[in-house]
Amino acid sequence: MFIDLFNRLSITLPIVLVEDLETHSKKQKDQIYFLRLMEFDEIIELVDFMSEIKVYQDIIPLWTDDNSNYIGLHFQGACKYRISYINHEETDLSPGFRSISSFITKLEQHPNFDWDELKKDYPSEIEISSTEIDEDLSCIDELNNLISSNQLINDDIRCQYIFSIMALTPKRYLDSLIKYLDDEDMYVQERACEIVGFHRYIPAREKLIEVSINGMHNAKLAAKRALARIREKLNEEI
Repeated sequence: MFIDLFNRLSITLPIVLVEDLETHSKKQKDQIYFLRLMEFDEIIELVDFMSEIKVYQDIIPLWTDDNSNYIGLHFQGACKYRISYINHEETDLSPGFRSISSFITKLEQHPNFDWDELKKDYPSEIEISSTEIDEDLSCIDELNNLISSNQLINDDIRCQYIFSIMALTPKRYLDSLIKYLDDEDMYVQERACEIVGFHRYIPAREKLIEVSINGMHNAKLAAKRALARIREKLNEEI
């Protein structure tokens, strides 16, 4: 029972989330899933290992692709109850799904899909409900406060917080991300290019041109890709 696992790890979750996991666990026993719900001893071993790494303090891995990549639940912190991908090659803990139920629904619809193939909640291509916008803005505010209130914040932690802010930002608030195109962290600058490119955000065009010329190496390439996507949108509107 998942309740026993979470009690053992001193993690408290709403009972509805635990029930969602229990129901999904039964389905995983009846069908093969590319993203496998792990056994409890695997989860405990991973949590023990990850507990030594600061960026993983708020997340518990629950699923795996058996290639050293995991899908985890934020059990505490600003992104609480959202779902993220734990990539063994490149750390990006920004949420991909709003909730366990949202992730499980997509996973059960496509049991053969890898993480990259699943259509995610974040970043959102569509206008979401006002309730969801308020939830995401509240999370963004909390993340911004965590950054601004700690002048000595670890660079890796800051980077992960900003990755989450960019993923969570609703379409109507994309202008708030433009500042990250000038960020001194090369990973933040690169991701900002990717996010505005994902949204094909036309008001970012001039800044992207600047980054494509004067930005850091990875950001230059990301800016050029983003500009190509914006050109596609402009051509569609002609």
